[in-house]
Amino acid sequence: MSRRVEMLSLIAAALLTLFAIAGSAQEIPDGLLQSANLGRCTLDSGKWIEPCLVTYRTFGRLNADHTNAVLFPSWYNGRSEDLAQFFGPDKLVNTSLFFGIAVDALADGISSSPSNSTTQHGANFPAITIRDMVRAEYRLATEALHLKHLYAVVGISMGGMQTYEWLVDYPGFFQKAVPIIGTPQQTSYDLLNWDLLRRLIESDPGFHDGNYAQEPDLALANEFATLTLPSPAYIARTVSRESFPEFLENSLKTWGGRDANDRLVQLKAMIAHDVTRGSGSIEETARKISNSQLIVVAVNDHLVNPAPALTWGRANGAQTYVSQGDCGHRIFECDGPAITAAVRTFLGAP
Repeated sequence: MSRRVEMLSLIAAALLTLFAIAGSAQEIPDGLLQSANLGRCTLDSGKWIEPCLVTYRTFGRLNADHTNAVLFPSWYNGRSEDLAQFFGPDKLVNTSLFFGIAVDALADGISSSPSNSTTQHGANFPAITIRDMVRAEYRLATEALHLKHLYAVVGISMGGMQTYEWLVDYPGFFQKAVPIIGTPQQTSYDLLNWDLLRRLIESDPGFHDGNYAQEPDLALANEFATLTLPSPAYIARTVSRESFPEFLENSLKTWGGRDANDRLVQLKAMIAHDVTRGSGSIEETARKISNSQLIVVAVNDHLVNPAPALTWGRANGAQTYVSQGDCGHRIFECDGPAITAAVRTFLGAP
């Protein structure tokens, strides 16, 4: 079975399950994959995705006045199933208090993506921006979930970039924001990282300008991605010379099962990400935002430089949590419990 057919079957099965649950008047189980058909999603480029499907999973329950929803978009190369670990009574998003919505960002292989589109498949899928992702998520919240308000938006890495975009595009729609190891604007060093990864994907012998019948190996791209996630000190501290071959083999496996065109479309969206839109400084843009914010960064992050996020936070008086550990972008491996506690305290109660 092809990956596209397999993915469509997965979504169809989830929808059938949802219909069966709705028909029996039962509540939707936590973590069930659900899908919203938004029809046409018009993009910043003037092109569109049609049909535009956004998939998501919910955790906890809406309160009586629908004021406790927390939206959590996926990170780069991640999916809503990866976010399930952050929802629960004792987790980052306390489901005893909040209704969590884990969203598959466009082009993650579950929501509308090059790999699963039947009308714009593969290299024919249009370029998207982080803003396009957020626009689709806003439509999910308002048109599919019929919410008039979110309590908070929380995101990690590319999800953090989406959180900054939410702050600029829809600041009146929610109260609190928690961008974790994200950025409002890529630095030159970030662009160097992302551009090299782009070149490694596009130059892979099996990529064929995105017109491949068999998934390309992307060996060099995957090894580079493994290199930039933690800091050099973290790898040197946790991986011995003797265990390096096993470490590398296991690390490369973590990138498996993801479509190359999906990865490239999301990667290009991150490369173009800049909430200032090229007009004014980070400080000027940040000062226009009055939402309550907790900004989480890692000083040793070699994938997303923390400087723009800290500049943003200083400009509008946001709370900050700065990890001093050597885990880099894998910040939760150093500071997981502390970050969880800080976010839970910041979110408080609706």
